[in-house]
Amino acid sequence: MFTKTLALILAGTMLVATSASAAEVKINGFTTVAGALVEAHKADIEKASGHTLTVVANGSGHGLTDLAEGKANIAMISAPLEEVAAKINEKTPGAIDVAAFQVVQVGEAKVAFVANSANKVKELTNEKITAVLKGTTTNWKDLGGDDAPVLVVTEVSGGGIRSLVEGELLAKEAIAANKRELPNGSQIVKIVSQIPGALGVVSASQVDASVAQIKTDKDLVQPLILVTKGAPSAEAQAVIDAAKAAYK
Repeated sequence: MFTKTLALILAGTMLVATSASAAEVKINGFTTVAGALVEAHKADIEKASGHTLTVVANGSGHGLTDLAEGKANIAMISAPLEEVAAKINEKTPGAIDVAAFQVVQVGEAKVAFVANSANKVKELTNEKITAVLKGTTTNWKDLGGDDAPVLVVTEVSGGGIRSLVEGELLAKEAIAANKRELPNGSQIVKIVSQIPGALGVVSASQVDASVAQIKTDKDLVQPLILVTKGAPSAEAQAVIDAAKAAYK
């Protein structure tokens, strides 16, 4: 009887200790990092780290600012810390001291160009995609497809994947093609699946069987980076380690 009672007491003590050690870890920042990494593997990260995640996808700049102001435990960015900090400091000089932060690249996100599943075009060079985005090529027949206008479906201006594509293929100029702008990748994929002449620009992690991914001659890759202010706390480090393991 004593042994059974002692076992119950010990089990209860361990449960309380486990509950007490669990913490809420706030992760704010870039939408692509949130979608491709944190939210996609949220359950696994929470289980492995023992902590609960609260994720706010509000952009790299806002995430880093939240981290600096103590509103988040971890920031999500998808460009070098120096670039993100420079943009923030242009608006608010001295807001971000790069030396005060630590970064860990957890993974990377590839850009995908997707078409309607009925589209005959299955492969395009980046040069041809650039011509479409510039608005100089406007019809699928000039790309080996049917006689139909091209409609580019992309994120709103400032979105991470769109910014990467504009930087790599358009020398940082805006997409000039006939386009439809949407808030997130899942909506882009849905619209492309419904419009025969659509060409979508999304993270490869968001592509599903409802659309066809076009093969290109060179991948465009975006880093997925987690940032802490100073050395990570034990809770933040546990989440970072779990995120790295989950993304492999």
